[in-house]
Amino acid sequence: MSTEVITQEEMKEKGAYNVRDALKLVNGLDVQEAAMVGNNVSLRGMGTNATLILVDGRRLASEDSGQTMNVYELNRMNIHSVDRIEIVRGSGSALYGSDAMGGVINIITKKNQKAGGYVGTDLGGREQSVYGGVSTGNVGKFNMNVDFNVRDVRKIDTDGSTNMYGPRRYLNFNSTYRFDDHSGIEAGVSFLKEQYRTFTSGTPDSTTWYDNNRQDYHVKYFGFDDKNDYEFQVYYDRLGKESRTSRGGNWTGFDHAKYETTVTEAKNTYRPNEDHAITFGGEYRHQKVGGTRLGTIEGHNRVENYLGLSSIYSEQSMDSYAAYLQDEWQLTEKLFFVPSVRWDHFDSFGAQLSPRAGLTYEFSDAARVKLNYGLGYRAPTIFELYSRMEHNFGRFSYQVWGNDALEPEKSRTFDIGIEAEKGKSSGKLSYFHNKIDNLIDTQLIGRFGSTTRYQYVNVNKVEMNGIEGEYNYRFDDHWSARATYTYLDAKNSETNTRLTGRARNNGIVELTYLSGKEKPWSATLYNTWYRDYLSGEGKNYTYSITNFVVTKDLNRNTHLYAGVDNIFDKQFPDTDAYSINGRTWRAGVEFTF
Repeated sequence: MSTEVITQEEMKEKGAYNVRDALKLVNGLDVQEAAMVGNNVSLRGMGTNATLILVDGRRLASEDSGQTMNVYELNRMNIHSVDRIEIVRGSGSALYGSDAMGGVINIITKKNQKAGGYVGTDLGGREQSVYGGVSTGNVGKFNMNVDFNVRDVRKIDTDGSTNMYGPRRYLNFNSTYRFDDHSGIEAGVSFLKEQYRTFTSGTPDSTTWYDNNRQDYHVKYFGFDDKNDYEFQVYYDRLGKESRTSRGGNWTGFDHAKYETTVTEAKNTYRPNEDHAITFGGEYRHQKVGGTRLGTIEGHNRVENYLGLSSIYSEQSMDSYAAYLQDEWQLTEKLFFVPSVRWDHFDSFGAQLSPRAGLTYEFSDAARVKLNYGLGYRAPTIFELYSRMEHNFGRFSYQVWGNDALEPEKSRTFDIGIEAEKGKSSGKLSYFHNKIDNLIDTQLIGRFGSTTRYQYVNVNKVEMNGIEGEYNYRFDDHWSARATYTYLDAKNSETNTRLTGRARNNGIVELTYLSGKEKPWSATLYNTWYRDYLSGEGKNYTYSITNFVVTKDLNRNTHLYAGVDNIFDKQFPDTDAYSINGRTWRAGVEFTF
C-alpha cells in the first residue's frame, strides 16, 4: 500500500508543536483547521470519519457523530511523547475493521528509551507550553519513561466571538519488563485534561466552559521465536466531557458525555519459510456511550441535575468481535503479493466481510509498481444510531435524531501507482478510485413549530477519482526540494454534484537547506496551495499559504527553532468559510540530558 513515515527528527526539523502540525506536509492528507480547536482529517478526500487514528495500534474513545469524529484528536496528542507517525493510504478495513476506508494514521509513542531526559518550551502566537520527560534506561530487566506537557491555547477574538482557549495538560507513563531476550510485558497509562472556554458578545453576552478528561490504560504481553512474533493486549480508553453555558449571568444549558472503549486483542505473525509471513488474530471490542445528547433510551436513562438545571442522561453500548488473516507472499523474486481478509460482527447490524489484495512488481531495486483493491466499511456509531440531541438558539431549536435501522457505509477502493529513484531524484505517481454506498448523513425530517428536526439516514452514493504525485530532488548535501500534487474529483454519484469541504487541486512546494556541520542548522520554506476548494456554503476558493521555519543545534544538548506560519497573512474576507488563522509566529528551545 501507499505508506509514509514521519520520524521524530523530521518533526523537529519542521518545528511541529502538535501532531496536526506534523502531518500538514503529507501528500494526499488534508488536515485543514476546523472550528474551535479542531481539524479536518481526510485521506484522499474520504472525509474525517473515514480515517482511522490509532495510538500504538490502539483505538481511542472519542466523539462519535459524523461531524465531530476525529476532529479534535490530533490536538489531543502529546507530540513530545511521539516517536514516529505512520500513514497508510487506501482501505485498511481488511486488518483494522471499521473507520479505515480512507486509510490509517498510527501514532507510535516512545518506548525503551536510553537513560536521560529532556525539558523544553514552545512559544507562539496561538499556543505556548512547557514540556519534558525522563527515562530510567534499562535497569536490569525494567525500563520506564515519563512524559508531560502543559500547554495553553491563546484566546483569539474575531468579530466578538472567540475560539476555545485555555489550558491542556498531558501526562504519559510507559514501562517494559523483559522476562528474557524473547518475551516481556508492556504497560502504560496516559492522562489528558482540557479546560477551555469560549466567549460571544451580544445581548446578553454568552460564555461556555468545556472540561474534558481522558484516561488510557493498556497492558500487553509480547514474545517471539524463530518463526513467530506474537502479542496479547488489553486496553481501556475513556473520554469524559462536560460543558455549561451562561448568558447574562444565568445558567442556560449544560451537556455531559462519556465515551468508553475496552478492547481485548491477540495476534501472531508466523513465518513458515522465507516466502511467507502469515499474520492472524482476533479482537473483542466493547463501546459504551453516555450523555445528555442521547435523549431517552428506554431502560437506560436517568435525570441529570446540574447547576439548577435538569436533562435526560442516557447510556447505550455496542459489542463487536473480529478475526483477520493476512499473508505476505513473495511469489517470485520480483513479485510480492499480500492478500488479507477480516470478518467483523456487530450486535447493532450483524456481520461484515472486508477482503483486500495488494500486488507489488519490482522492475529493479529502484523502480516498482503497486496495485491494490479492497472493500472497506464504516459502522454506524452509537450517536448515529440512538441520539436525541436538541440545541436551543433562543426561541428556535434544532434536533438531531439517530436511526437504529442504519446500515454500515461500504466502500470499494482501487489504486495503482509507480515509485522510482534515480540519482538525486525520487518520485511517486498514483491513481485512485473510491466508491462509497450507504453514506450516512443527516436528512431534514420536518419543522415542528420553532423546532427543526434532522435524522441520520443512509442516503447518498459517493465516487472519488484522483491522482497523487510527488517529486523529490537533492541538489547537493545541503539543498533539497519537494513538490506534491493531488487532483480530486469527488462527487455525489446520484446527483452528480461536487462534495463540499474538498479542493479539486492542491499541492505543496518545499525548499530545504541543511548544514552538514557538527552543530547543524536547517531552514525550510514551504507553500501549500489549493485551487477550487468548495466550502460548505457552496463557494469556491483558490489560495495558498506560505510558511518558514529554521532550526539550530547549539550543541549536542540544546535545540532551537523559530518560524512564521502564513507569512503573507492570507485570510478569508467572509466569516462563513472555514477557519484560516492569520500570520502567526512560533519559537522553542529544548534541552536534553
